[in-house]
Order: sequence, then structure tokens, then C-alpha cells
Amino acid sequence: MHSVLPLMYRRRSSHLKALQWTIQSSQNFFKMSFKAPSIKVPKAAAIKELANKPTQPQSQPSQSQSSATQPTQPPQQAEIKKNPLTMGAISPAPPTPISPKPSVQPKIPDQRAKWMAKVSPESQRKAKLAAAGGSPPSGPPKNQFSQANNPSFAMPGQSSPANFSAAPKTQASWQQKVEKSAENEDSGAFKGASSESQRKNWMNRMQGSQQRKQNQWLKEMQAKQQAGKDIQAQKMQKMESQKATTTPAAPPKEAAPSTPQPAEKPEEKSPEHLAYLDAIKQLNSYQVLEPTSGRATTKSSRKEQDPVIEQTLECLEKSGLTKKDLKAIPVIQVAGSKGRGSTCAIVESILRCHGVKTGVLSSPHLFLTSERIRIDGEPLSDVQFTELFWKINTDLANMQPTPSYNKIMTVMAFHAFHQAGVEVAILEVGNAGASDATNIASHAQTIGITTLGWEQSSNLGNSLRDIAWAKASIMKPEANIYTNVTQTECCEVLAQKAKQIGAQLRRVPTFNDYVEGDMNNKLLMNKANYSMRLNGSLAVQLAYDFLKRHKPEYVVGLEHNSTLLTPGASRGIEIFEQPGHFDFMRHDMFNVYLDSADTFESMMACRDWFYTRTRANRQPKILLFNKVNEFNAKDLLTIIRSNLRFEEACFVPNPNYFEGEILAEEDGKAMVWHGMEELQRAKRNAGNWRALCEENGKRDNSQLSISINAFFEYLTNKYGKQKYGMKNELDVLVTGSRQLVAATISCLRKMKSSNPWQ
Repeated sequence: MHSVLPLMYRRRSSHLKALQWTIQSSQNFFKMSFKAPSIKVPKAAAIKELANKPTQPQSQPSQSQSSATQPTQPPQQAEIKKNPLTMGAISPAPPTPISPKPSVQPKIPDQRAKWMAKVSPESQRKAKLAAAGGSPPSGPPKNQFSQANNPSFAMPGQSSPANFSAAPKTQASWQQKVEKSAENEDSGAFKGASSESQRKNWMNRMQGSQQRKQNQWLKEMQAKQQAGKDIQAQKMQKMESQKATTTPAAPPKEAAPSTPQPAEKPEEKSPEHLAYLDAIKQLNSYQVLEPTSGRATTKSSRKEQDPVIEQTLECLEKSGLTKKDLKAIPVIQVAGSKGRGSTCAIVESILRCHGVKTGVLSSPHLFLTSERIRIDGEPLSDVQFTELFWKINTDLANMQPTPSYNKIMTVMAFHAFHQAGVEVAILEVGNAGASDATNIASHAQTIGITTLGWEQSSNLGNSLRDIAWAKASIMKPEANIYTNVTQTECCEVLAQKAKQIGAQLRRVPTFNDYVEGDMNNKLLMNKANYSMRLNGSLAVQLAYDFLKRHKPEYVVGLEHNSTLLTPGASRGIEIFEQPGHFDFMRHDMFNVYLDSADTFESMMACRDWFYTRTRANRQPKILLFNKVNEFNAKDLLTIIRSNLRFEEACFVPNPNYFEGEILAEEDGKAMVWHGMEELQRAKRNAGNWRALCEENGKRDNSQLSISINAFFEYLTNKYGKQKYGMKNELDVLVTGSRQLVAATISCLRKMKSSNPWQ
């Protein structure tokens, strides 16, 4: 074995030397690449200078070369100088002597471009050809090194006359080609260097690619929507065919082609509902006349009639309802920033369980506009609402200025209360406070003020004190005022206003006081709707105050702010439900939690409620979010992320929801959005979520869905796979806007009606 190794070494000595030269060259190039850039010269001049230099076996000696190769270079150069005749014989046309010039290296913009220029195969090939005297490679391929292929690999004292004789034939033509190609390029710019024009071209290409990506995304979403419609149509056809086969009277062959046609047609609306929709459209046209609520600039006790109140009273008298009829109805007013509607609903539930006939005026509505006016817990029917609206609209047709939306709704509510003969009217005061149209009830004796905070749809002031003063302006001298406000500065303002008008302000007990006062209430209060934790105590005290004035037999022995619950109050708390507020629905694999939270306080309550309901579950948690405007979208997402971990966060455009229906286009699309603006807003919400994930070092799990149906189909396809007879369940939180919650409830109801067995 030891004898064979020297033989193999002698046979492959030439290849080993070629490999050694390659390694040394790469090391030289690597060291030269990190030198400081030199003066920039044109590339054509640099190539001419390299081509006119005398032939050398290596371009530059380096310190890393071995000691065996260093003594071989001087004898070879001396041999060439001593034998000028041999060189003349080999090369009949020697080049004219050129005066030596200082070697100038091209200026490279950065180290990466310099390294690419040095180690690129093209630059290496040109350097080798220039070192070889300008002759292009001939014979074997350039990756195979041998003495016959390159004269620089000759042993010391040897020469290759064949290669030298072939050089003059191709040297001139090759140099001309190189010069022409070098002049076409940028002077002094190596391959890989950047310039201003290249940067502009790159930016244009990137913008074009982004536009193409957006167009491609829109096409894909439209294709997915079309595919979803086709799948839904196929499912409906299968269901109809199954129903047709179960009925013996209908032949299956004739029923199969005829059943899909009526399924695609929308449901026919009754004439009463069509007339109701016409009345709603006319009523909505008065929204543009609504005045903008402003800051209360004065804090005096002078009795000055507000112009809004004056015009509302004038509308009431012109429509046939006098002030005497108005004062004959007892009134409970509820003002504040958050929880007004929930408080009115709880008071209504408790009083109805005590046998009181109630009337409620609240806003906004979830499904139908007629929900704003309720008689004994039931909204006005389509016929009642339509007849009442057109009667009042005719009476106020010639009135100047034209009454606004809230004024007409207030007049309609008191007409409905008077006609139904209610025993109490529960009014939710709007954001305007004392300037709201519902404040025409100056005889109210029970007033409640709920939680105060910043409001996105009003401009009552720049501080919580200003907001508290605007809400406190509804206080009446002979009324009992109850509040659950906790901010110190707000409590000071409310107490100051109550002292100014001579009224008494009472702080209601907390939720824990009811539980600790009577342990029998603990199970009841924990099972009740989550709104009871926030506004239940205020609603109980408002109901007790009204009963003490008008039906004292139900509250015998109860003092102010009593934590004892009467049987009627317990029953009212137990049966209380409010759709869209801390609501829960279940269908198939989806456990859907719905809450229309759109402010800081309500979103924190929604987060705590969802956490308490799902903290013991192991199912994946999904978020479905939408915001009508971008007032505080990122802040709400920050709150909801603080204590919850979602597998995915999906964002959808705001659905076009009108009077309990998701408007569809004529071509049969299930969901539409108001132009591209809603889609762009959903993209921005997804971008806010992505930014929050990056700030916390988490993976971006945001998704963008084109509709609510597409969102549920996506979840079904991804998580709906059943293994070993078990079904994956999902906890879905839907929040951010009332429109989203209402549209989601409608979609779930349709899914349940189409698949009642799930």
C-alpha cells in the first residue's frame, strides 16, 4: 500500500499542481476583496492595460504562497529576457512598447459588489485571459487544467510554443470584442454594482408586483366566493332531492330538476313588510337633519329652554298629544356613556315580573328599527309602526324646520305609550344629555346615570369632568338620582350638580354586596347574564324606587340601596336576555360568543366574560372582528389580546345589513360590502393585529375573509375533520360592531334552519 501511493502521486502531479494553484488563487482573491476601494476608472481602459501587460504565470504574488513556488518565477522571466530571438520567431509581430502607467483599480461601491467582481466566474476568466496575453481558451474545457491548456501551468524552464504561436491570430479580434462590450456597459461599474437608475427600475418593478398581487388576490377571493356558492347550491340540491325521495307522492325524476330553481329565489315579502320598509327608508332620510351634540359651555342654574326640547314639544302638540297627556305617563330616565340599553332592559324585566305594563324607548337597534319602541317587552309590529309613522309624518309635513330622526322617534314612542296605556315609560337618554329629544319628560322622578367614559360619536368635552357635567344636566329637583359611576372626578361633578339643584344623589351597591348580603343570591347572580355584573345593581334600585312611589306593596320594608331581592326581582334577573350583548349560540362544531363591544370599558368587560366562560376549555379559540370606523380599532385589539390567546384572528368587511337582512346583489351573492373602502378597512385591522403580534414576538395568525359565510366555511374545512368519531369544537368570539353581531346571528339562524339536525 505504501509503495502504491508515490506512484499515484507521480502520475497525477500535474493535476495536483493545478489544484494547488486554484486554491492559492481563491485565497488571494478572498484577501484582496477586503482591501479599501481604489480610484474608479473605466472598465475598457482597465481591460486594455491588463491585455497589454507581459505574460506571467500568476497575476500577483501573495504572502500565502508556498516557498516551493517562489524560486521558480525568476528563472522563467530571466529566460524570456535572455532569448529575444526565440520570442521573435514565435511571435513575428511583437507589440510596441508602452510606457508604464500607475495601476489604477476600479472603485467599487461596497464590499459585496467588490467581492462579486473579484470572485465571479466572468471576472476570473477575463483576468486569466489578460494574464495569458489575450488568447481565449482552447482545447479542453476551462474547468480542466493541464499544461497544454494554459502556459502558466508549465514547469520551470519549459515553454509551450504551440499556444504562443496561436495567440497572435486571435488576440486582436478578441481585444476588439472586449473593448466594444466594455464600452456598452457603464464606465467603471462592475457587475453587481447599484445605481440610481437601477434603483428606480427596481422600485417600479416592486410597485407593479404589489399591484399584480392585489389583483391576483381579488381574483382568488372572487373565485373562492363563486366556489362557495356552487358548493352551497349543490348542498341545497342534495337536500331537496332527499326531501323529494322521502315524499312518495312526488316522482323523483321530475322533482330533481325543478326543485333547485325556487331555492335560489329570495323569500317573498308580505305587503305589510314592504310598506314597513318604505316607511323606514323615509324615516332614515331625516338622519341628516340631526344636530351634532356639543360641549355644555355654561354651568348656571338659569332655566333656559333648549331649542331641541322646544321643537320636540311643538311636534308633540301638532301630532295631537298635549303636555297633560305627556305628564300622565310616569317616566324613568337612564343616561350615561355605557350600559344605558342594558339598564333599561333589566328595569323592564323586573317591573314586568311585578305586573307593571311597561313601555321602552331605547337606541340603537340590533335587527329592526321597530325594536326601539317596545310595549310590554314586544316591539311594535310592522303594521303598527307603519301606520304610526305615516300619521305623524303627515301631521309634521309643513313644519319648519323639518324635525330630525330622534325627534320623530320620540314623538312616535309617546304616542305608542299613550295608545297602549302603559304604566311607566323607560327612556334611554341619548349622547346629547340635556339637549336630547327624550328630555321632554321634565316630570321624571327616577333618574339613573350609568358608567361614564369617552364616546366616539359625540363631542361633549375634552375631559371626563365635562362629560359628567353634560350627563348630569338631566337631573330634576324632585327626582331621586342613582348612579354606579366609580371615577372620583365624575362623582365630584355629579354631587356638585345635585347639590346645585337640591336633589339627592345615591351611590348604588356593588355586585358583590348582593352576593355577600344573601348567599341565596350567589347562584342566581352567577347564572344571570353578564350584564348584571355591570348594570344590575343600578337597574334594581331604579325599579325599587318606582315601586315605592306607585306600588309600595311589593317593596314593604325595603330601604334605599337595599341588597335584598324580592321574588319579582329574582325572577326578572333570571329570565333577562338581551340578544347581541354577552350572547351565546351553538351550532354544529361552533360555540359562538357574541358581544357588540365598541369602547374601552365594554371591550374589557367582553374580554373578561369570554375568559371566564372558556378558560376551562381546551378547544381552539377564534376571533372574528370588525369595526365600523377606525376610531379606536387598534386599542380595542390591544385590550382583547392582553389576556386571551387566539389560534386565528379573522377580519371581514362590514356587512350591508338592513332591517334584519343581509342585502344581496341581483346576481345572488350572499355578502357584499360598501365599496372597496370596507375591504381596505378590514385589511388595516388585520395589519394592526399583525403589528401587535410583531411587538409581542408572536406568530402572525391574522386571516382576511370576504364574508361571514366564507369565514365559517373556512373553519369547517380546516377544523371540521372528524377522527375516531370525535368532532373538533371551536370557541368563536364575535365582537367589534353591532352590524357584525347582527349579521352573524342571522347567518347562524340560517345555518340552523338548513341543517336542523346539527
